[in-house]
Amino acid sequence: MRLQHANVVIPVGATETVAAFYEHVLGLRRIPKPSALDPRGAWFDVDGYAQVHLSERDGATHEDSHFALVVDDFDATLAALAQSGAPWTGQDDVFGGRRGFTRDPAGNRIELLERSGALR
Repeated sequence: MRLQHANVVIPVGATETVAAFYEHVLGLRRIPKPSALDPRGAWFDVDGYAQVHLSERDGATHEDSHFALVVDDFDATLAALAQSGAPWTGQDDVFGGRRGFTRDPAGNRIELLERSGALR
């Protein structure tokens, strides 16, 4: 088994602001959505297999829900977060590398994990 996608709920009308964070700060590649689906939102490729989907929804927030991304260049990612003004809360190591949480512009929580230790 492997993760195919994580769906992140964002407010109606927030697609471009939130998509810019995933594309320009986290470095994910935006990919086309199937035309049969709601055109709002955006899809991103993580590694050629897993995807992150942004879906516009009225009033849906989940304060502690999150998904995790393993990051190849942790220092560059931390610098991009700082430059964008995104929050960062470091956490204790549990996988053999650095990790912590940020939030996208819609408030969704994202765990970032350094590619090291058990995460090769």
